[in-house]
Amino acid sequence: MGTINFLRKRLKRKLWGLALAVGGFFIIIIIIIVFFAGGAISEESNGGDCSNDSTSSSVSIKGSNGAWTQKGTKAYNTAKAIFNFLVHKEGFSGAGAAGVVAVVNRESGFNPSISNPAGGVVGLFQWGGWNGDTRNSDRIHSGGIIHSSKDLTVSKELKLLDYELHHGYERARSTVGRATDPKKAAEQWSLLYEGVSLSDGQTKIDQIHGDAERAYRLFGGSKFKAKGSLLGSGSKTAKGSSSEDSGDDECDDDAIGNGGPILSQAKHLIGYFTYGAHGVSGYGGWKHPNKNGQTDCSGFVWLCMKRAGYDVGNDAFSTPDMERDARGPHKYFKQISPKNAKPGDVIIMNVGAGYGASGHTAVIAGKYHGYQTKIIEMGGDNDGHVHTSNIHDSFLSLIPNARITWARPVKRK
Repeated sequence: MGTINFLRKRLKRKLWGLALAVGGFFIIIIIIIVFFAGGAISEESNGGDCSNDSTSSSVSIKGSNGAWTQKGTKAYNTAKAIFNFLVHKEGFSGAGAAGVVAVVNRESGFNPSISNPAGGVVGLFQWGGWNGDTRNSDRIHSGGIIHSSKDLTVSKELKLLDYELHHGYERARSTVGRATDPKKAAEQWSLLYEGVSLSDGQTKIDQIHGDAERAYRLFGGSKFKAKGSLLGSGSKTAKGSSSEDSGDDECDDDAIGNGGPILSQAKHLIGYFTYGAHGVSGYGGWKHPNKNGQTDCSGFVWLCMKRAGYDVGNDAFSTPDMERDARGPHKYFKQISPKNAKPGDVIIMNVGAGYGASGHTAVIAGKYHGYQTKIIEMGGDNDGHVHTSNIHDSFLSLIPNARITWARPVKRK
């Protein structure tokens, strides 16, 4: 009997040991499953619900090589970070954010350090001004965020994006942020933020349309509605981005500044002329110009300077003449850096020889806001009369290939 009890106790201890071993094994398996499943759930939830889990631009991107549409790749995680940043931090609709993602793929393939030396551009959005090349603007240094190649990270470039959307690109933010069609959002972002005309081959319209729809599906775009509290008033962009609304953006509170006699003359001439004859003969005389006369863009700038007391001779100069003088003799103009531009200065853009439709000029009318800076011009986006606009809308066809000269008039009598 004693022997039987001993064997029972021994068997019982072995069974308990076996049970603990098996139980421990299953617990370890469960922990592993929960760990990986939890990570996967967390990864999916960022794009599939409306929780505010990505309000910061401080992100660290990791992942394998591969297509941006393949989950787990570095490109996918970068695209997702941009999408989340826009919907949570900026208040974009899912359609609007998807449209932006599509254009980023076109511009950089989601590589924050990629550069194009031929154009002096760099980064996710191919900002101009890299390595001192400002022919396509100096946007990469806006806000003092990017200083060197070490700063070319997704985190810092999202901070630069945020800065621009609130300093000069409010129209892009408000228009694209409220988009309901991802394909239309891609078009609007390409035009309003990247400055690429829809008729330009660089737009790659079929590619951005397809990518916008893919991003919308991939990141759950239908679950995100535009947040008016973050996007601000949309009344100024409700009509879209047609030329008759040109110049209307959220910088209008300081749109037309005080810039001395040249700007005063430009403002006085708003509503004058139709686009046509180049010289003084088109409007009868510089002292008492015929309001129903004609002039062109450089003729208008010349007239403003002449009436303001500057020594500009007896008849109008051309945009090529203006460019050459600003960069050389300084008889009429002196070239300045874009960020030093102020109301009363002049902007000149020329492509090739610069004559006719290959050149344009205008009087700076507001504080510097990049291509959203206010101007007064003849021609540009409205041939009907002298009017206000902004650089982006009026110089859009020239910007991609133009030599851009910011200039300050000199030698007032």
